[in-house]
Amino acid sequence: MRYVLGIHLGATRTTAAVSRSAGGPWGTPEAVPLLGGLPWLDSALYIGRDGTLEAGQAALRHAPTEPERIARAPHLRTGDPVPVVLGEASYPAESLAAALIGWVADRVAEAEGADAERIVVTHPPSWSAYRRGLLHDALDQAQLPGVLALPSPIAAAESHHAREPVDEGAALAVCHLGGEHVETAVLRRGPRGFELLAHAEAAEQDAGARLDDLLVRHVLPRAGVDENDPGSMARLRMACTAAKERLCQVPEAAVLGEVGLSRTEFESLARPVLAAAVAHLERIAATAPADGLTAAVLVGGTARIPLAAELARTMLSCPVVVDDDPGTALARGAALAAQPRPAPPPVQGELSGSLVPGGGPELPAVYGQPDDDLEPPPERPPVEVTPLEPPKRRFSLSRKGTSAPDRDEDR
Repeated sequence: MRYVLGIHLGATRTTAAVSRSAGGPWGTPEAVPLLGGLPWLDSALYIGRDGTLEAGQAALRHAPTEPERIARAPHLRTGDPVPVVLGEASYPAESLAAALIGWVADRVAEAEGADAERIVVTHPPSWSAYRRGLLHDALDQAQLPGVLALPSPIAAAESHHAREPVDEGAALAVCHLGGEHVETAVLRRGPRGFELLAHAEAAEQDAGARLDDLLVRHVLPRAGVDENDPGSMARLRMACTAAKERLCQVPEAAVLGEVGLSRTEFESLARPVLAAAVAHLERIAATAPADGLTAAVLVGGTARIPLAAELARTMLSCPVVVDDDPGTALARGAALAAQPRPAPPPVQGELSGSLVPGGGPELPAVYGQPDDDLEPPPERPPVEVTPLEPPKRRFSLSRKGTSAPDRDEDR
């Protein structure tokens, strides 16, 4: 069966979604499991001494013994002239990002029984055309040519538009409450899809990871954990993250099976952080056109916390919508943008170089501003940079008759 793939590389987690077609209309995008049945993957890579590449939770298992060989969210350093040092070798950040994208594409291809017909990857709205071009070139080198890049707010808007259509000319606000950053944007629906009108990124102290920090400090006196033991503190933080996610659905949870935590306790800790994040959305919403916003959409894992929507509804005059599965909304929006459909006729006076969501193969592989806005590439430092070998294509190996045990080892 034909399918297209959307991938969201988050600062803490990576998600993927597919939209399938059996020869007729394209289906509704669905999030796909990446590791252990979970619809997400830790945004991390491990490269061993022998060149072995592992991703996600498998990569983080090496953190206690080989932390110097782990790259977390490498895509965020795309365009950085300083390479990423892993062990004895240095790699361009965009090559590591391409390796993570390739790992996800291979895992999905193995499950679907075929390669994706098209892949769309999200990126922060602040990325310049230079950074997008670097990632595009790295993907070509990793045997993933033609991958389309889409600003994450547009992916969120596409996901919302599929459920609640937005009229042409109407404006929409998006707030991505991620693990490390809060991104806000105002978009307008045009004849060729959504276009960014304004965007901003908040500081890390307003993001989901800050809530984990607060929970760790809150339960530490009762958890019986040695705060001087890095391993014990890492387990406590993972337990606090899991409790935070459970409290989005239930009134009470336990940390490490011993320390009880209520939603009321958690919300008292979370309120200042979430209020600051929503305040960023309120400020960006003030830049909307004079006729106002049709809605404000909350996406990202932290948007699952009920208090986030409650605060937004008290601070904004427009309707506030939370995606049914906000943690995978960006990947599903990217899959929607990847669906082939005829490109509309060009609009007179429209800027060139934009990605039409879901456009045909003749469209450019990067969403961008005019070429006049491209900044010159920074000089690379005088260091030896090791090209990253693309990860083994598991699906390609299986098509060549690789035995099942070999494929298992490659996982």
